[in-house]
Amino acid sequence: MLARRLGLTAVLVATLAAACSPIESPAPGTPAASAPAPSGQEIEIMCAPDAQAPPYLGDPCPAATVAVELAVAPMRLPIVRIVIEPGPFFCNDIWPGVGIVVPCYEPMVQPGQFMHAWVSFAQSTEVAAVMLGRDLPLEIGSPLPTPPPWTATLVKAETPPAGWSMP
Repeated sequence: MLARRLGLTAVLVATLAAACSPIESPAPGTPAASAPAPSGQEIEIMCAPDAQAPPYLGDPCPAATVAVELAVAPMRLPIVRIVIEPGPFFCNDIWPGVGIVVPCYEPMVQPGQFMHAWVSFAQSTEVAAVMLGRDLPLEIGSPLPTPPPWTATLVKAETPPAGWSMP
């Protein structure tokens, strides 16, 4: 019960932070500078919303950016760059384009339900991979009064394999 209450509190804090966040979303796939990082540098943010997502979900980028920042906060490193893309890490491939491509079946997901992100840090070779998701109604196209909040999970933080570059 306590864990559920803490989880709901975290979601509420992320939602409120997203509503008050000074981060403005750029046009899809274009970089933009956000609020200054703790080191005084601007954070470069690239966010591409899901073009297939229903319009009632609105622009996911501001809330998704805040959720990603909160997910990597325990690393206590200054963020340099965030890249957010639509969809999950299909086939659990968090470093796409590197290694052997193994055939797998991609899950059926609703447009606008999942996003994934990579975060690079100053003074570190590590890159964090973050998965984002939100609860949507079972019936596709069922409008909600407000878009549901994003839940972010830090999947992995490590030096990426050789040959991988952040999009």
